[in-house]
Amino acid sequence: MAHQAQAQAQPKTYFLNRYDLQEKMGEGGFSSVYRAVEVRTQRPVALKMVSKRNISSTQRDNVLKETALLRRLDHPNIVKMYNFHDTPQHYTLVLELMSQGELFNKLVKDVYFSEPVARHVVIQIAIGIQYLHEVQGIVHRDIKLENLLYEAPSTKPGEQLDYSQVDAGVTYACGIGNIKIADFGLSKVIFDKSTRTPCGTVGYTAPEILNDERYDKGVDIWALGCVLYTVLCGFPPFYDEDQKALAEKVARGEFKFLSPWWDPISFEAKDLVTRCLEVDPAKRYSIDAFLNHPWC
Repeated sequence: MAHQAQAQAQPKTYFLNRYDLQEKMGEGGFSSVYRAVEVRTQRPVALKMVSKRNISSTQRDNVLKETALLRRLDHPNIVKMYNFHDTPQHYTLVLELMSQGELFNKLVKDVYFSEPVARHVVIQIAIGIQYLHEVQGIVHRDIKLENLLYEAPSTKPGEQLDYSQVDAGVTYACGIGNIKIADFGLSKVIFDKSTRTPCGTVGYTAPEILNDERYDKGVDIWALGCVLYTVLCGFPPFYDEDQKALAEKVARGEFKFLSPWWDPISFEAKDLVTRCLEVDPAKRYSIDAFLNHPWC
């Protein structure tokens, strides 16, 4: 009976005989992600299956744009796409499997990251963004904890450090290895150095987007600053139940290093956050300046 229910939950598409579907990992408004194994190679993969039923033209364009971008990206901190299938019922992206899932869920479990762990995490994200900005000319436009995936640390000697997390005086392995940036549906290749298309998630969205001004790669730096702030203390720099009030706080760059949560955090970390969350994009850090900051 359980096997029958599982079979009903799985999509019926001709190419699926190439994959052994194991479980549904997540579900969105018009897409589902399955953990699977490629039968021929026995390689573990993630199948992102987008239903064509009731999909809008914008959603379809975002899927095809994400596919086109992923084909050209090759970096240790970017999720790889192995294949793409276009069938009458679905678009399916065959992606690198990040077995531990979203960094967001890890933070919910741990509450916050110590500075060594935060540094280990954020530098990897920044290096991935540097590749997008400087090598590919791409602005991601939706950097957030839900779009950052991670693996457990490598067990091979010398290959990957597993930094310790300290909580209430108890030290334990943080369990975070490689970090990879995912979800390129809102990404954009910048040809004229700036754009005006609305995008992103309000809590991570730069003021220039909310103000309907032209923007460029600096929006990813703002979002990176939001990520850094959040992992260090366990809550975001900008929050309000009311979306309009939240947008107003973001537009003003209205955030604080609240006591007691920020009391033990270094001046260098606070300085880096401040330089990322600069309302004026002309004064905001570039990704190279970020990586050259003393905290990094």
